Amino acid sequence: TWYNDIEMSFDKYGFDEQVMISLFQYCFNKSAMHRNYILAVANTWQQNNVKTYSDLDAYSQKQDNFIKIKKNIAKKLGISRELTLFEDAYIEKWINEYGYNMNIIELALKRTTSKSNPSFDYINSLLTDWHDRNLVNPEDVEKYLNESKQRKKDVQNLQKKASISSSDRKYTNLDFLYANLSNSEAK
Repeated sequence: TWYNDIEMSFDKYGFDEQVMISLFQYCFNKSAMHRNYILAVANTWQQNNVKTYSDLDAYSQKQDNFIKIKKNIAKKLGISRELTLFEDAYIEKWINEYGYNMNIIELALKRTTSKSNPSFDYINSLLTDWHDRNLVNPEDVEKYLNESKQRKKDVQNLQKKASISSSDRKYTNLDFLYANLSNSEAK
């Protein structure tokens, strides 16, 4: 019965009364008042450490931010379909684990413009590299990208200076070289 389920939910999940009321309100608003859905939502909330109404409020704000960023990414990549669970997992990692906001994610998205078919793997590799380098804000990322660009130019300039075309080489006094070779072979 519903009363037993509610009592069990209080015990199992440790939700306060406001959270329990919100749980049923949320499911009612989704037109999903069946037991399995309610338990699935309750499990998700528990996994996200929701116990009090303020915990639920913080979790809801986090979810709203995730959905907003997810839609923004899909729009900027020209994806009209629903993102896959794997793509969602990437976005969750960028936001929750790396602590990145849309400003940094957008820098990575801009770097995909040269790709004919940008992938989440490529975007993830950029963001993971930036995270590993402790780049935490757009200014740090821009500075790193500019320094990388300058290093690349410096290496190209060095390569140009180091490479001497064969027409520029001057071979003089080769007889002396052959004379030294002949003398060393004779010994």
